[in-house]
Amino acid sequence: MNLRRPKSVLRLVLIGFSLVTLPLIFALVNSIVYVDRLVHQSQRAVFQTVQTTKNSFKLIDQVTAMERSSRQYLVLGDPSLFEVYQKFHEGFQDTAGELSGLPLDDAQRSLLKELLEKEQSLYDTLSEFPYDSEKSRLALSEFSSLGDLVSPVLSESTRLIDREINSIQKMAEEAERVLFWQLVAVAPVVFGLVVVFTALIARPIRKIDQSIHRLGDGAFSSEIVITGPQDLEYLGKRLDWLRLRLIDLEEQKNKFLSHISHELKTPLTAIREGAELLVDQVGGRLTDEQRKVASILRENSVQLQKMIENLVNFRAVSLRHSALYMSPLKLKALIEKVAADQELAIMAKSIRLELNLGEVCISGDEEKLTTILDNLLSNAIKFSSYGGQIRIRLKREGPNAVLDIQDSGPGIHPDDRDRVFDAFYQGGVLPEGYMKGTGIGLSVVAEYVRLHHGSIEIMDGETQGAHFRVILPVGGDGDMA
Repeated sequence: MNLRRPKSVLRLVLIGFSLVTLPLIFALVNSIVYVDRLVHQSQRAVFQTVQTTKNSFKLIDQVTAMERSSRQYLVLGDPSLFEVYQKFHEGFQDTAGELSGLPLDDAQRSLLKELLEKEQSLYDTLSEFPYDSEKSRLALSEFSSLGDLVSPVLSESTRLIDREINSIQKMAEEAERVLFWQLVAVAPVVFGLVVVFTALIARPIRKIDQSIHRLGDGAFSSEIVITGPQDLEYLGKRLDWLRLRLIDLEEQKNKFLSHISHELKTPLTAIREGAELLVDQVGGRLTDEQRKVASILRENSVQLQKMIENLVNFRAVSLRHSALYMSPLKLKALIEKVAADQELAIMAKSIRLELNLGEVCISGDEEKLTTILDNLLSNAIKFSSYGGQIRIRLKREGPNAVLDIQDSGPGIHPDDRDRVFDAFYQGGVLPEGYMKGTGIGLSVVAEYVRLHHGSIEIMDGETQGAHFRVILPVGGDGDMA
């Protein structure tokens, strides 16, 4: 099966787990084999050394017993004593036979052979000649030399123990060496397999994550192609279907915005012009109450016109049709002009407008900068309470122009801060009596600021209200006027 295109992630995980565990199982089995061999060698060595030592001491005891019983026999001449000696002789032969069956070296076997021949010669002499004969007495004196031969056998048995211990030690060293090199060989193989299968699993998942983020950022142009397990490839195809569906919905939305803004402009223009004529009393004098109603009608028509303009601006931004027409501009004059346009709305809520403006010139798009200032000031007016205050400060800091707009409204809730610049998001905290707008004003502001390579952020103000800070690069021709 092709590892690059397994049928499922589960199968890929199982294959990876199996291949990773195979070297470990091999290493474990090999370790068990070596440990088992070492245990068997140790058991055999312990058994042999115990048997060798036991039989060596047993030979010494039997030689002593044979010498004692033979002396009694030669002194007393009692046949029963010779039978006792004969039993010790048979036991000696059996013990010597057991000892010869152990893995002795040549020196030990030579000593043991000489000991057996010597003891057999003494037994044959005592069996053949009478107890009071000269041959028997001479044979009795040979038992001391027999004892002298048993002592070297015991010494050689100790050497056998040392040899077995050395053999075990060498085997242990060999096992340690083999296991070490086995670990050295297995570790990189296992690590390599882990890296390979981690990459095979993580790569398509990472691509899916990146594709989802691109969809969330509104980047629909790139086709989504996921390679890897078939179930993840299928998920990639469904994401690409979602991308195409979002493109279709985006086109429908833009068409709707285009049509609705166009259809609303004509009747709104007539309403606004009619309201202006009423306020200017072109059709005749109005009472105070009538003028008040006409002023409210004009103010709301202006607000509605700004909403439609925001929709048009948002459509241009979403379609990436916003080009910059750069020219040297005096920000102070631009801010004062926008404030003058908003004077009626400011007076209607008895808001105190505090301007602290430095003379800063920048290179920018006048229409888009006006939209930025107008939306920020309109937002501050809408959210400020009756009789509140709005502060606007402008200064230059190094290569940047810094604009601060702070109102005295309820402020921006912490839960809304991350989304306040998202299109169509209006937040959860609204002032009393505030009529909901389109929710796209600040998103247009953020996009136009970005087009000027600037930034906008929400500051933690000293007072309760919202505090927006816009930072714009002055540009090559900008300086203090």
